[in-house]
Amino acid sequence: MPYLYKKNFEQVPMNNVTEFKANNGVNIIQFLIPSVQGATLSTKDLMFSGNLQVNEDGTTAYNQAQFGAGGISLDSVLGLHGIIDRVDILSARGNTLIEQRLNYQLITKYQRGVQAESNLTNGRFNNQQLCSSAVRGTRNYLGRGAFDDDGQDFAIQLNTGLMKDNNQVLNLGAIGGLMIKIYMSEPINAFFNINPAQGANVIGNDFNYTLKNIKLFGRYNYMTPDVINSLSGVSYRKTDNLLSVVQSSNDTLTNMPQVSALHKMVYVFQPNKETSNNKDVNNTATNQLVGLSSYLLSLNGTRMPLDYDVKINPSVPELPTTSGQNARVSGNSEQQYLAISALNDQFPPTHSLSNAKNQAKALDNQLKNETTSTLNVDVIGMNYSFNFSGYSVAVPNDLMSINVESSVLTSQPNLPDGSTVNGNTSRNIRGQSQTQNLFIEYDAQLSYSNMTSGR
Repeated sequence: MPYLYKKNFEQVPMNNVTEFKANNGVNIIQFLIPSVQGATLSTKDLMFSGNLQVNEDGTTAYNQAQFGAGGISLDSVLGLHGIIDRVDILSARGNTLIEQRLNYQLITKYQRGVQAESNLTNGRFNNQQLCSSAVRGTRNYLGRGAFDDDGQDFAIQLNTGLMKDNNQVLNLGAIGGLMIKIYMSEPINAFFNINPAQGANVIGNDFNYTLKNIKLFGRYNYMTPDVINSLSGVSYRKTDNLLSVVQSSNDTLTNMPQVSALHKMVYVFQPNKETSNNKDVNNTATNQLVGLSSYLLSLNGTRMPLDYDVKINPSVPELPTTSGQNARVSGNSEQQYLAISALNDQFPPTHSLSNAKNQAKALDNQLKNETTSTLNVDVIGMNYSFNFSGYSVAVPNDLMSINVESSVLTSQPNLPDGSTVNGNTSRNIRGQSQTQNLFIEYDAQLSYSNMTSGR
């Protein structure tokens, strides 16, 4: 697309405050990108930047000297994205909601399953987004020497469909300007204790974090009036979450996506007590459903797109009791093939965090009740583009089901069930029901004429 020229800009929050606090302060950051005559907006160029300050309480900074063998951390795959709970994007013309990214942390986590572990320790993920291949690597970004230190600087691209999956420019004149609202997550939801049994240097009641020096910077693309007038809308990829609960070892869960251009469905399972605001676990973990042994996908009661069950062989309960507790791996290459294919939109992938090492470490953490690794992205996924670029399927009134056989609420062995083994008391994952987060990704089209987004 021809541009006359490009011009960078920088916006400060509309809130007219210098610091944002998750607790005891302003916890919603609002930006306005105004409409500029002759200019369009490239959303992929927008960057959210500032400084992160982590505080033990209202007067004490979280100091590196207090880390000890554990300390606290963010999810190392998410980094700074872990402190964002939700993002709203609105048109300044009538205050119309264009996109609302709920479940921001979980969506960002599973979408990063296409990264290599080495990516998290280098470049923009590491030095701009506070990511790492190890939990303690991300922890090291959180400390500062004194309460008046600005803290750790960051710069991230907000992970929403309009911001990240939109290859077009926005007609700011038609939209009337763009409003962006960033909702900060609760401290005990964003951060977690690496080792809750450590006793010292863990999250207390007054634990908080602050963002300061906040800015949003990007770039206007100036174009001729005839080109701008030809821009009538924009297409982008939206993601919704449909919630269900796995309540037995053999459960069928049914949802109706109601979309006309479905690309993929990704199933993320979480134990109910570990879905939010639990400071002793990583609330954005994307681990395998406990003791998963098989699953079956169906459409309107017919097996589709697979006409067979995907068997997980061996499952964790079938492993020998003598197998090394820190090296237990179960799974099925086809489950991983389908999941990685969905995450990548193609196969074979370049990289993936879905692998045996990360799975074994995640299970070991559950058995020891600690969180030394957050790299595991072990999901059930199905790519409804079937690896064809740009292809999608219409499911406007269709019932889509998954049947999962697992160890939920059973007495099967070798699983984290709250028992003590080798001096370690595990989490009781087996003994609780699990939340199924079904993320559906589909094409949406924003029409400037009526400011509506079609599904």
